[in-house]
Amino acid sequence: MGMHAIRRLIAVAAVAALSVPLGLTSSGAAAQQPAGAITTAAAAPLPGAYISPWGDAQVAIGDETLAWMEREGIALEAISPFVMDADGRGFSMPIGSTAGDGLDSKGRIFYPGGLRIRHQESGKTITLKSTFIRVMPTPAYSAGVSIDGKKLLEEVVIAESTYVEVMAGARPSPTGFRIKKAPFYVTQEAADLFAAATGATAPRAGSLFGTLTPDFDYVPGAATPPTFPTFP
Repeated sequence: MGMHAIRRLIAVAAVAALSVPLGLTSSGAAAQQPAGAITTAAAAPLPGAYISPWGDAQVAIGDETLAWMEREGIALEAISPFVMDADGRGFSMPIGSTAGDGLDSKGRIFYPGGLRIRHQESGKTITLKSTFIRVMPTPAYSAGVSIDGKKLLEEVVIAESTYVEVMAGARPSPTGFRIKKAPFYVTQEAADLFAAATGATAPRAGSLFGTLTPDFDYVPGAATPPTFPTFP
């Protein structure tokens, strides 16, 4: 079998790994759930599934969110290994930087690093860390929340999406697969939390927080043979 065919099989297998929960929940069912809700009744279909040993993910912050940040005097900082873009309109985060790249029992992928939100008028600092990208029960970005260095909540769903929107941008790449500009929308829970912490106007629930473009790689270099996703 040629290298091109092998790479296509890798990409299909990887996309299938993310698509498995489609049989367990539909976008219609997800839309009926309260914004920000975390469902714990269902276990991950393949706990420990290894999504990607290498790669990176780019987040482009939505225009409405950027406008809100400017109005409210908010400075956004990346917590290493997250890196802010030079223009401040997005950030990147590595895939494959820790052993936590497999799905856990809650259907999440762990990412080291996070974000720090500084609100000038109130003087409050909101830290979003640890960071998770949820594969199920619905695609979501969630994080632990601290206010002025004091832990408030272990996990809050900050923004969520639907499987239809996420998988619409899924394509094979030369070294694995890519999901292009999957949209994630601010949850009511996140908006309420910000308003309560700062006393300021929160981002509009349902507005576009940003788009996520992850590149999942299985072939780091031409000299290294490709490997399929593993299940520890």
